[in-house]
Amino acid sequence: MFGSSGSRVLNVINISYLQSRSKRVWVRKPLGSPMAKSKIFRITPKPVIPEDEKAEMKRLFDNYKNSMKSLRQYFFEQSLKQAESGEVAQMKHRLEDQEHERLMEENLLENEKTAMLREERLKIQAEKTQKNVLASLIKKEREAKQHEIQIEDFLTKQMSTPFIKPENIEKAIEDALANPVNFNFALDLDGYVYRGKETSIDMIPEEKRERLNSN
Repeated sequence: MFGSSGSRVLNVINISYLQSRSKRVWVRKPLGSPMAKSKIFRITPKPVIPEDEKAEMKRLFDNYKNSMKSLRQYFFEQSLKQAESGEVAQMKHRLEDQEHERLMEENLLENEKTAMLREERLKIQAEKTQKNVLASLIKKEREAKQHEIQIEDFLTKQMSTPFIKPENIEKAIEDALANPVNFNFALDLDGYVYRGKETSIDMIPEEKRERLNSN
């Protein structure tokens, strides 16, 4: 198929390197050639990347993704703006108007429903407040009556207590001087009372001793 010149070209390509002025020049091997036998079982070590460099690469890649996402969104919005003047835009506006009317109707129904619930809640709250106020008034009225009864009892006791009238004051003074009362008294650990400032415990028999009432 090839002439003498073609065979010479193949021979030149198949050699591993060429001599050029006493210097080896490596020639790329043909694409269809298999892997060299010396490299079949060779495992290329995974490159070790420092953590700071890895973090920087991740940051740059994230920035790239965000930038590309922003560009795609921008071009998409621009394409939508350009399409607004066409039939698609008119259809979109009609759909938006229909959706707006539907939402307005739903909002009106929801407002009516909320108003009914609010009226019922206010009615129940008003009834509850009325009951509480009525109960409070009844309680205050009952307490006022009890207070009046207590005042009447106190006044009755005060009226029954003997008072010294102006015309009897001299007689009361004479009675007080004739019957002196000594308010000095002492108590022991058993609750017995020893009246008088100079009263001795041994002078009063045990059966005649006065004891304070526990009540």
